[in-house]
Amino acid sequence: MALTSIGDINFPRDTTIQSLLEAHQQTNAYLAAIANESLQSTLTDYASIQRIVRSGYASKIFAIGDQINVNWTDTVTNTTYEWPFDVVHFDDVELEDGEVVPGMFLQAHYATRYAIMFDQSEALYYCDEALPAGTYYFTIGTSWGNNCVSGTSYYFTTTVDIPAGGQIRIGVASENNSWAAPDTAVSNWRVWTYSSPSSTSSLEGAGLELTEGTEGTDLGTTTTTIKYADSGINNLQRAGYGYNRWSQSAYRQYLNSSAAIGNWWSPQNNFDRPPSQLGTYPGFMSGFEEDFLNILKPVKVTTALNTVSDSEIGTQEDTYDTFFLPSLEQLFITPQLSGVEGDAWDYWKRATGSTTTIKTNVTGAFPITYALESHTSAQSVRLRSATRGGASHAWYVYSSGGVYSYGASNANRSAPACVVC
Repeated sequence: MALTSIGDINFPRDTTIQSLLEAHQQTNAYLAAIANESLQSTLTDYASIQRIVRSGYASKIFAIGDQINVNWTDTVTNTTYEWPFDVVHFDDVELEDGEVVPGMFLQAHYATRYAIMFDQSEALYYCDEALPAGTYYFTIGTSWGNNCVSGTSYYFTTTVDIPAGGQIRIGVASENNSWAAPDTAVSNWRVWTYSSPSSTSSLEGAGLELTEGTEGTDLGTTTTTIKYADSGINNLQRAGYGYNRWSQSAYRQYLNSSAAIGNWWSPQNNFDRPPSQLGTYPGFMSGFEEDFLNILKPVKVTTALNTVSDSEIGTQEDTYDTFFLPSLEQLFITPQLSGVEGDAWDYWKRATGSTTTIKTNVTGAFPITYALESHTSAQSVRLRSATRGGASHAWYVYSSGGVYSYGASNANRSAPACVVC
């Protein structure tokens, strides 16, 4: 031990005192864990887990890959599942009030019971002012896929007034289905009108026919490069396949809600539309026991924005979430914007068996996630990372292990994460 002399008395340096204090605290943490419960009971006693994490010594008690089994009840079928959550990472996290605390990251080992849209295909037009019954047309300003041809216009005739705050949405014959504009034949496009973004019943009662031409009043030209807006005509990609912005996604609302069927979603922008699953499933958190939820807190989650519709907002944004989808970077997959969406989780560094990040668009490159209710049923699982070169697609891990982008309006399961803190 290094000493410094003052007269005839030797004193330890300040740094040595600090080291002794830290060692003493660590020893106390170990002794408390041993005295209060065995490791096995620690892994099943939620309050004890939280105490250990808060002490700052979770990484000394728990190992990457340890599992905490929680009960989740599917209230639709009244079925309770034992659901292991893997310890995937240790790091400090920021709470909503700005406090930084130790955190232990957990991730669902099996995929969620149900598939949810990342985000419903949005409205094409938002009415700042009322539109009287009549004929209107819009123009496709970008060629996209097989069916969107630049310079082509389509008109339709409404039989009822659309009030201020109402919407016009392009879809297909079934009202809740995505427009999927580039991949759906024009003959199947239909117009749906709504009194508000949260309305689930069309003002017309049925989809209106579209005809090629420029009859009536011009609503504007939709393109794939329109910036984020609150009214008028929407970005073609967002109207076609939904919006890939995590902060405004339906999936984020689903994962962070305990609300009943029909109540866990609300519009996040004027073009937003209810996801198809809203009237079928309750909020994800409703299935957990309160004792488990009590050891979790909303933590800061940073997500990169797309460079098309959101470039004027910035390159990234923060949310505070209790449950969240992992990012590319956190799963040790090559990100589109490095150093933004969180450190790579130790669990996936080991699980991939790779010394370099996993590449996207390579079949079978990533470990497969299986269904909660059937542990041999491979599932595709959503990530929160946007495909930055467009406004409508987000990344996911396919059931074969490939990492690809997918339209936001496509429903997928997920393996969500949370933080004990």
